[in-house]
Amino acid sequence: MTKPTRYSLAVIAVAVIALVGGYLGAGLRGDGGASASSGGSWQEEIKSRGELRVGVAIAPPMTVRKDGVLGGPNLIPLQRLAEALGVKFTPVSADWGNIVAGLQAGRYDAAANLDATLERAKAIQFSAPVYEYQGVFVVREKSSYRTAEQIIESGEDVAVAKGTAPGAAVAEAGAKTLELTDFTNAFQAVQADRAVAVFADLPTAEAQVQENPEYKIVVPDPSIYEAGTGYGLPADIDPRSLRLVNLAIANARMSGELERAYAEENYVPIDQLGDLQKK
Repeated sequence: MTKPTRYSLAVIAVAVIALVGGYLGAGLRGDGGASASSGGSWQEEIKSRGELRVGVAIAPPMTVRKDGVLGGPNLIPLQRLAEALGVKFTPVSADWGNIVAGLQAGRYDAAANLDATLERAKAIQFSAPVYEYQGVFVVREKSSYRTAEQIIESGEDVAVAKGTAPGAAVAEAGAKTLELTDFTNAFQAVQADRAVAVFADLPTAEAQVQENPEYKIVVPDPSIYEAGTGYGLPADIDPRSLRLVNLAIANARMSGELERAYAEENYVPIDQLGDLQKK
């Protein structure tokens, strides 16, 4: 990877702020010690069960399924947290349409790779961001559309993964959207000329364009959607457990482990797309 972009620097800043804010908040409330000693705290329940369950919806390269196993860079901080707690790390398959509902129903203890949106925050808690990204379009290389404005004003379908925050944002921006179950189906829709473009998070877009040179990325200017992506957590998670999750994220970022994992997946900053971008 190259030197950190403004996005990665923002992630570090937000993580540190979240950690400091958590400590101060617990001190002001006077409930930090009580929550930590309670058998009902999030981390104590996980330790008692001997398993940290994480809901995972696929969005390569951050969350992937390889040889039938769920993984990806976004899971690294929670994997390290499971190791620190001395418990088994168990990814649980989910999709973008039900990942929040699964967390609320207690199917897993955390939901991976989840954008912190106001709508979701009404129902669940969020960790500090693991990374930040911008939403982008992906079009066929032969497409005549080179700007976000051209794509939206065409009135043609833009494929999105159902339940994703980028999908909702591009619809609000005026695009006619075609909702599909996941990004794989969204890109297949473009390949089959059922949609003029896909609107997706930058990591997912890069993964698809690197795999298939028939695709190119169109970066909206001004941006349509930017987000901090972290973990969804139960609405009633105790302050000390939330600080523990945020510390796992900060450590993975500061140590360079996440950056090295991104490099292994060929993920590059948005200002260094090069030939991946539509000219």
